[in-house]
Amino acid sequence: MTPAVTGSATMVRLAAYGPASARSWPFKAEDSSPLAWWRRLPSQAFGEPERLHMGATLEQINVLHAELDLLAALKGDAAAAIEVTFTLMPMSEISLRTDIAMTALLRCALERNAAASLVLAQVLGLTDLGHPYAGELATAWLAYGWLCSENPREFSNAAAVLLTAFQDREREKDE
Repeated sequence: MTPAVTGSATMVRLAAYGPASARSWPFKAEDSSPLAWWRRLPSQAFGEPERLHMGATLEQINVLHAELDLLAALKGDAAAAIEVTFTLMPMSEISLRTDIAMTALLRCALERNAAASLVLAQVLGLTDLGHPYAGELATAWLAYGWLCSENPREFSNAAAVLLTAFQDREREKDE
């Protein structure tokens, strides 16, 4: 399925990965820590075992002197996870704190929270992840968020803005 996104009088197609293409994705869950999955895997790579493993990983994390938002994010509060993510931007490096916060956001996105999916896509599309699949990964999470959205038109407008930002970033990298 490839959902259409309208915005700014243009049609943009989001590349939604089907179950078959998740198998051909270059990264696999078993090849990295659950704390790195947010920057390596599309939504279709997450079955029940991966979700349970990620949840167990987050439950085992104790952060000394953590802000209340981070503690709430670790417990699955999507608004808190989004707020924590925005405090990390722009991301110039990926630290353990970043991985923890982004994994909390990932869990919220996988719980079909469209706003969390949108923010995850934004970070993926605008951050140097150290691999050439960031654009595809960001677009896949946008498509997932669109599918989860209660208001696809509003989501589509936000997605169109992000896709333009992703394209601008790619052009800047090429220059």
